[in-house]
Amino acid sequence: MKKNYYLFFTLLLVSINVTIAQDYIPYYPTEWEFRNQVDVIDFSQVKSLTTKEIAVDENEEFPILEIYLQWNNTYQLTDYQFVNFNNSYADFDIAFYYVDANSRQLKSVKITNPNTLKTLEDWHYTYGAFDVEKIKVSRYLLNVTQPDVFEVLYEGNDDDYTQETVYNPQKKKIKQTKHWYKSNPEGNTLHITKLYIDDILDQTDSILLNSNGKKLQNTITNLGISSVIKYHYKTRKVDVFGDEFDYQDLDKIQVDGQDKERFEYTFDAKGNWIERKNYKMKNRKWECNTITRRTIEYRN
Repeated sequence: MKKNYYLFFTLLLVSINVTIAQDYIPYYPTEWEFRNQVDVIDFSQVKSLTTKEIAVDENEEFPILEIYLQWNNTYQLTDYQFVNFNNSYADFDIAFYYVDANSRQLKSVKITNPNTLKTLEDWHYTYGAFDVEKIKVSRYLLNVTQPDVFEVLYEGNDDDYTQETVYNPQKKKIKQTKHWYKSNPEGNTLHITKLYIDDILDQTDSILLNSNGKKLQNTITNLGISSVIKYHYKTRKVDVFGDEFDYQDLDKIQVDGQDKERFEYTFDAKGNWIERKNYKMKNRKWECNTITRRTIEYRN
């Protein structure tokens, strides 16, 4: 039973990370939730964060993946390292380069294979009137001397709309993503994303975010069928430089009205969680399915 479960989990992660190995991270920096939304109380105090995902079966732990993030002294994300414990071919390192030492605007991104140190992709950013206008991507394939070169183009405005179009090296449009952002007086934001593959609508995501940027609800529509995911939080008091604030930790996830996941936390001396246990229903009872452990390096 244990071996079958672990084999299934391994195959699942391999399939997921083949996709990751092809797409890595979103091209558009605004879509990088990991950039400065890393679920810590005071982001300005964090220098690096290591996150390790572990599968649990019959009280035995199996490492799945590890992600390392590092920020410099001006809070720019500089490194993103991904390790797949079940498939080293899916490992990658990302280095981020900025317009200047204090800017949030990227100049380029370089993705390498940490096991061979070979370049996998190079991204070069061009900015226009409102934000990123174009990204030139050079993708280095196995046993090919010259990279595939293609472009990702952007349209939009400063306020509520962005359109991303990905072309192949033959300049044919292969994927398009449209983003809308709508805010209400309560401070919540509705982020609507429509994904088109070969000009056909593939999926619509409607994500409701609270004033702190945390997900409240995600409605996913695919082929006319919708599923609603709701995120519920517990509020606790935290101290930041002597001032007390409310902070929310993810408590449970509901899918189409049914509880699917529950969470349990262990915190460090600064109030940030360093272990999160994920529980799912199994044989009519809640059992620990995965554990997320974090190592946080603070600035002082």
